[in-house]
Amino acid sequence: SRLGPHLAKLEGSLDDNGNSGLFLFPVNDKRLSTILPSPLDEVAGVFHIKAYIIDDELILSGANLSEEYFSNRVDRYISFVHGGGGVVEFYADLCDILSSYSIKYDGQTVNDATLFSMFSTKDEEDRKRTLEQSLKQLFYEGNKIMDHVYDRTAPNNVVAHAIPTFQVSNRFFRGRSLPFPSDQEATFSLIRTVVKIDPSASIRLSSAYLNLTRSMLSLLTIFGNWKSLHHIPMDSIKRSDEETFGVPYVLTAGLTSHGFAPKGGSRAQITGIIERVKASVPEAFITLVKDAALSITASGGKVLMYERPGWTFHAKGIWITSHSNADKCNNRELISDTSSLVSTIIGSSNYGARSYELDVESNCILIFSESSGINKEEMRQNGDSVRDFVAAEWNDLCKYCSELKHSDRESNSSNIQQVIVQFMKRFL
Repeated sequence: SRLGPHLAKLEGSLDDNGNSGLFLFPVNDKRLSTILPSPLDEVAGVFHIKAYIIDDELILSGANLSEEYFSNRVDRYISFVHGGGGVVEFYADLCDILSSYSIKYDGQTVNDATLFSMFSTKDEEDRKRTLEQSLKQLFYEGNKIMDHVYDRTAPNNVVAHAIPTFQVSNRFFRGRSLPFPSDQEATFSLIRTVVKIDPSASIRLSSAYLNLTRSMLSLLTIFGNWKSLHHIPMDSIKRSDEETFGVPYVLTAGLTSHGFAPKGGSRAQITGIIERVKASVPEAFITLVKDAALSITASGGKVLMYERPGWTFHAKGIWITSHSNADKCNNRELISDTSSLVSTIIGSSNYGARSYELDVESNCILIFSESSGINKEEMRQNGDSVRDFVAAEWNDLCKYCSELKHSDRESNSSNIQQVIVQFMKRFL
């Protein structure tokens, strides 16, 4: 495993307490792990959740703890303090549940094939059944957080409602779906609800590795196709009315700031088949971005490419805003009126094929409270400051972006490259 040299340093530093230590979560089953050696096994799925808990504080992010994230790798972070209204305890329980299925690192075994040799295929299935029931208990039957979302008697100083999500491949549970709404289902439900309630809403999506599924692309373009969605006659549309309806904006990494871009920016010194494959990944993603751009721009939206010399782009999330008169400025992709921010999603997912079909993910949906009935001064100090911070995240990312122009949308890849990209699409 690529983690071998790093994990070895932990040997002898972990106590014998069953609740502490380093736990390795086997994403792929026993059969697949014996076929694919590390790091090729990552193609079939990885554990992608990033949550850091100390006492009653949680940091939820899309960032790992490697050195580059503390220096020149752009990502998002949100901190829940003082228990976060139950969010911290929820994620602590989630970590315990996932750890109970995982295998405790003993200082020597570091690859999935060796890990799975510790128990039989029947043991693997039994462990997954237990994991499935524990997750169901946490997310569906014992989810105290969701009670606050529907509690009309809740305190009127609530800044936002937090809804944690979880995603794992159907393959993981032998074709069985999760016994509660997955991250994909929760995200899609939120988007559909917003469009139904407020056709003037806009959506902004950021993905480090943009590979939108057909379902996600269809949902995004609904924001720009409000005429057909609401059966509005074309001859009744005025230009002033058209400008009040929302559109989709998508932001992703450009070639130089892509996570798979060769270090140092040169491909001339790349040797080895794995290194060559990795070096070709950014161009494959650019092909996928251009394909998505055709639908996004046709809906009146924009595709933004993040290019910042010396930096790698790894930020992902969703921002949903209601209509605001400030949207009529030239840079409509910016969130000019922070009070228009309705919801945001932060976590590990890139909202693509890998996140929804292969990897283990968790996001947190934040739905901001309306100001009515809330102490105005307290909202200004707490609620508005949170909105300001979340809106500023998106706006700061846009500072280093350029719009993918019409002339750049035409794919210049060969037919063979197109076939390869389509074959690889599920794994990107």
